[in-house]
Amino acid sequence: METIDKNSCQKIGYFQKPHGIKGALSLIFEPQYDLSLENEPTLFLELDGLLVPFFFSTEGMRFRSAESAIVQLDWVDDEEQARKLSGVSVFLKQEDLVEPEEEFTLHHLVGFSVSDLQVGEIGIIEKVEDYGGNLLFQIQYQGKEVLIPFNEDLLIDLDEQNKKLVLQCPDGIFDLD
Repeated sequence: METIDKNSCQKIGYFQKPHGIKGALSLIFEPQYDLSLENEPTLFLELDGLLVPFFFSTEGMRFRSAESAIVQLDWVDDEEQARKLSGVSVFLKQEDLVEPEEEFTLHHLVGFSVSDLQVGEIGIIEKVEDYGGNLLFQIQYQGKEVLIPFNEDLLIDLDEQNKKLVLQCPDGIFDLD
């Protein structure tokens, strides 16, 4: 059985659970790897600490969302075999990774430090949530999670190079009583 060095691969996700009774699996992956998966490259599964190649069957793969797909692999043709692969990490070779055209989105702001004109330094954006078109930044402020609504009217300054964001936050948002 051929194995491959982990250093030449990138973990993209894992198999969550079987899908149906014919051996299909639910693949959960990081959204930046969707273009890489579209070409249906060889998947490498981490089995007993080694990366083992698996190939798509003729049914291949179909995307369910930006972060999940239903995958049918060669030689995995029943629910029992698929169940054995549940929880297994999935890797792609570095050479199979497709770099998406870099378009700056609000999700790129994760890791940026945020300041408010009145409050000063607030914290680091841990997550960007989208609730029906209402964007919220999740930040730890004074030991508590704070959700800061975002729209362009609140943006005072964006420094991509230094990863800093200055906002004019709504009054009372930092009253943690």
